[in-house]
Amino acid sequence: MPKEFGFITGLFHVGVFTLQHGIDETLGKIGFNDYIFPAIKESMEIAEKLGIEPIVGENIEDFGKRFVELLKTSLLVDNASLKKRPDGSYVFSLDNCFMARSAHKVAGTKGVCPMAMVMAAMIEKYTKEEIRVEYSNLTPNGSITNIIASKTEHLEK
Repeated sequence: MPKEFGFITGLFHVGVFTLQHGIDETLGKIGFNDYIFPAIKESMEIAEKLGIEPIVGENIEDFGKRFVELLKTSLLVDNASLKKRPDGSYVFSLDNCFMARSAHKVAGTKGVCPMAMVMAAMIEKYTKEEIRVEYSNLTPNGSITNIIASKTEHLEK
């Protein structure tokens, strides 16, 4: 992978983590649910209308598998997984992420992996459940993110 690609994607991640920190400082965790996830879903819908092929699936497990394969074939990660826990929550993990070394140093311990944010938005889209995301466990090589889904009235509109 070209060095320049790593630089640009690293800057992208640094920007995302910086924005997350600002939103969290200003609004608290509500900022993710009320602003970030709806904006991600809206952006994905706009991208689809522009002709960018969406990642789709029969259900969240199928979507998760396709998204993981895309991350691996793009060479952004060596491995990734989406696992559903018995309590209905999900664990999204990235191993040997191309951007982790630089971006995670900037984020420190506060932040949600941008790829996990996309996964969480898609879980919300497919399940019609409200999503709550815990801060990712950010390491120099990847991330582990817990995504909790719960039934609510407002998403059923």
